[in-house]
Amino acid sequence: MSMKVSILIRQNYPLNRQLDASAGELVLKKIEGMGVEVKTQYSPDGIIIEKDEAGVETFKGFKKGDEVVESDMVVFAIGIKPRDDLAVSSGIKTAEGGGIEVGDDLQSSADGVFAIGECASWRGNVSVGLFRQKRHLISSSTD
Repeated sequence: MSMKVSILIRQNYPLNRQLDASAGELVLKKIEGMGVEVKTQYSPDGIIIEKDEAGVETFKGFKKGDEVVESDMVVFAIGIKPRDDLAVSSGIKTAEGGGIEVGDDLQSSADGVFAIGECASWRGNVSVGLFRQKRHLISSSTD
């Protein structure tokens, strides 16, 4: 059975919180090379529903303006939400959108407490993932 696959993403490239732009573009090209249609900077403004004779509603796809992306199946990848509840209850400073605020050295507002990965907010980026933080930490330690 052959299936047409489309990815609708609000950002410019997939995994934008984990990858920088050049790596994200490589992932995007790889996905497209597999025959997957990728619509970037895409935010649907509606859904398409059809009713059968019995009045049963069936989802048929998404729409944005006049553009329609038909679908038989939808898989939602809705992102990462930092788990910072322990930091909040401990009085450690957290970002407005979530995540433990850290500096370039990954130090939090509490002495001796560091954070990295999806729980951290680094340089105003909530949940940027390990890739960017690790790369910066390595480059700053070799300067």
